[in-house]
Amino acid sequence: MALAPIVLVIALLVLRVSPTRAALAALATAVIGTWLAFPLSSPAAPEVGTAMGPTTLTVIFILLGGVGLTEVSARSGGQAVISRWLRATETSGDRLTTLLLIALGVTPFTESVTGFGLGVVITAPLLVGFGLSPARAVVTGMLGLVLVPWGSLGPGTLVAAELGQVDFTGLGVWSAVLSLPVLVINAALIIGLNQRRIGWGQAGFVVVLLLGEWLVLIAANYFFGPPLAGVLASGWVIAVTLWRLRRGGPLPSIWRLGRALLPYAILVGGLVFSNLAVALAGGSGKIATNPALWLNLTVLITVLLLRWPRRMLHEVWPVIWGRWQSVALVTLLYVLLGSLMSANGMAEQLASTAASLGGGFTLLVPLIGALGGYLTGSNTGAAAMFSTATVTAANQLGSSPLILLAGQNVAGSVAIIASPPRVAFAVSVTYPPGQTLPASGQRQLLGAVGLLVVVLAALLPWVAALAPGVGE
Repeated sequence: MALAPIVLVIALLVLRVSPTRAALAALATAVIGTWLAFPLSSPAAPEVGTAMGPTTLTVIFILLGGVGLTEVSARSGGQAVISRWLRATETSGDRLTTLLLIALGVTPFTESVTGFGLGVVITAPLLVGFGLSPARAVVTGMLGLVLVPWGSLGPGTLVAAELGQVDFTGLGVWSAVLSLPVLVINAALIIGLNQRRIGWGQAGFVVVLLLGEWLVLIAANYFFGPPLAGVLASGWVIAVTLWRLRRGGPLPSIWRLGRALLPYAILVGGLVFSNLAVALAGGSGKIATNPALWLNLTVLITVLLLRWPRRMLHEVWPVIWGRWQSVALVTLLYVLLGSLMSANGMAEQLASTAASLGGGFTLLVPLIGALGGYLTGSNTGAAAMFSTATVTAANQLGSSPLILLAGQNVAGSVAIIASPPRVAFAVSVTYPPGQTLPASGQRQLLGAVGLLVVVLAALLPWVAALAPGVGE
């Protein structure tokens, strides 16, 4: 009975039932299970409600701000300006560096700010203009989603931390540590897919680029917190690739980007300033660092600075509202499902069963996370489904709950690159209506996910053994 909601949601998603209906059915099953065998009499029930209430509101408003920022940027012409500028950089340096700038810089940066796979929606058309076929552009763009745990300023990681009752910053740091294979393998696949051969100088540059990105990602999580980590790590890639391109010749004037980059400057500057101010104030006023607050403030400030007429506001708001409702509803349902299963003891029952596998459970954690990410198309959904069970099983086995949850978080994010809803989203901006990604492209993405899950499964027990007691 404890397994029934999970099995049902997996079966319905495999049968192509919409994520919203699948989540509703699973939630109804969990409610029935609560009535029949898992009554809400546990002392954990009010604790889960108290913890998840503010978290859920934060996630919902992060989604609203992300959708709003994307729509405002598109309507104001900012996205078009950035696209033209990136195309112009190809004449200023080597092709590989420009490819890395778009795939590993712009894609994860946009994803870190907005989420929902919108990084690919913006960069896949750029890659087509760069000379890639639509299929190769979609696969390359999806492989560029290397920082999904920090997408949309990290609501998925936040949900995992709250449901697992572990430190949010600590989870971000260990997720960053375990992301090294993702950075290396995805970069190698992007290069192999689009570049037949590279010289030793280019290979050395790629190594420095990825090592620096990994170290910046870890440091940003530790010093600034997870919401800003993806922005800063992808910012490193953008800065270093632009520096290399500039060595090959003059870049297009960056001043043309000023207005287009204004929303991102407001967002990043606001988050950095508020985090520093709160740290200097000894931790008081922490609500000022809330990413949902700054994301929505950024949209409001941008609209005011652009001096949009009321007519345009009346046009854009229904679009933002409609897109936000569809995304927010399914996210809310999965969070409610995970919270209910945590409060009524279903997750603990599943964890007890999983713990009976002993050390074998650690090997399965990446597969469990990847399954959730692939089926829901969201690391937030994957976190809501499995985080409580993973941490409970880790505690029963004497393993580090923080490290195992980080492994689940990274694996769940990895699988999103092959998730059917995300792939369809990318295809919609590169192919004519009605077309789908060829089977060869789907196999490439699934192969990448399978390889990463195997590597994470092999790596996770070693990391957990080398850092016993972390997160306790």
